[in-house]
Amino acid sequence: MAKIITDEKKVEELFGRYIQILFPSKEKARELLMSGKKLSFYHGVDPTGPDIHLGHTTNYFVLKKLIELGHKIFLLIGDFTAQTGDPTDKDSTRKPLTEKEVEENMKNYINQVQKILPKGSFEVKYNSSWLKKMNLGELRKLARLVTVQQTISREMFQKRIEEGKQITIEEFLYPLMQGYDSVALKIDGEVGGNDQLFNMMVGRDLVKSLLNKEKVVITTRLLEDPETGKKIMSKSEGHYISLNDSPKEMFGKTMAISDSMILPLFNYATELSDSAVGGIKKRLDAGENPKLLKEELAFELIRMYHGEKEAQKAKEEFEKVFSEGGLPQDIEELVLDSTNITLLDLLEKSGLVSSKSEAKRLVQEGGVQIDGVKKENWNQSLILEGGEVLKVGPRRFKKIVVR
Repeated sequence: MAKIITDEKKVEELFGRYIQILFPSKEKARELLMSGKKLSFYHGVDPTGPDIHLGHTTNYFVLKKLIELGHKIFLLIGDFTAQTGDPTDKDSTRKPLTEKEVEENMKNYINQVQKILPKGSFEVKYNSSWLKKMNLGELRKLARLVTVQQTISREMFQKRIEEGKQITIEEFLYPLMQGYDSVALKIDGEVGGNDQLFNMMVGRDLVKSLLNKEKVVITTRLLEDPETGKKIMSKSEGHYISLNDSPKEMFGKTMAISDSMILPLFNYATELSDSAVGGIKKRLDAGENPKLLKEELAFELIRMYHGEKEAQKAKEEFEKVFSEGGLPQDIEELVLDSTNITLLDLLEKSGLVSSKSEAKRLVQEGGVQIDGVKKENWNQSLILEGGEVLKVGPRRFKKIVVR
């Protein structure tokens, strides 16, 4: 059994830059952590997509500190709630997911989390194990504990009402379902992004009503662009750096971020010391070339998730491809059955574009090359010999092989 650490300095370190708000208060949280009692905390994640991205990592950094203090940690996979989808910040009803889609999405979740939290340091739970079994009578009793006024007051629901958009009863039930997770786990505390505050507070109310105990709510800071106020990482919008990304992908995606995102990513997506992050800020304020700082950020992220050797290799390859105009060392092959193909069909078969419309747009914008020659007509017929290199955008390549 892990020893509970009550060293004042170590407990205070928990309340660092990753945390935004504590309920009922920082003082109450500190009192509990200094009590010497083994506490249980959880973080929940809905597998609405296959990846855990950098926007989630503040939660795992906080959980890591709680593990180091000796407390029990649950990672809750919302395999049941994911089928509904959290309505938070959504201006329309989410498309429902099937059980099979959710199962496919969560295949690699644990492996991704273990890149931050040591293997065996947390227990995994699935909320289908209690929510799927809940009957209408139990749901009715829960529903009495949350009011329509509470739920309808949420900003995104008010916006939808103003715009004449639908709100389903299922979406109304989402906070109740997520809130009940805290009851089922008999939890002492929950860690989640500050956009999850409403859902976590519903859980706090349910724990108070049904278990007669206080639940600590720890909200973590979101990765937001200070210039736009928008999330830097978003699964639903498809722009994020995943813990599953290869070193090459991670380096390229990091180099492509806007300059305004550099400091938030150093701050909330790395475990560098406060003084090291402060040094980054001073260099930015002094006007240092942001490209150099992006390279350092990319290196640090890859070092965290793939190791220093891979970080150095990714850096060297990036410099070769983008600074010297060379080609990557290892290019994935695209095997074709025929030497005759249109450019549009080639792009679609390559997997380097998400749709034909994206392929057309990239060609029109001059973003498609074969052996360094820019292609300007997406309907062009090609005669390929094999060995050609297809380049799409700044960092996507395929080597063509003809059978």
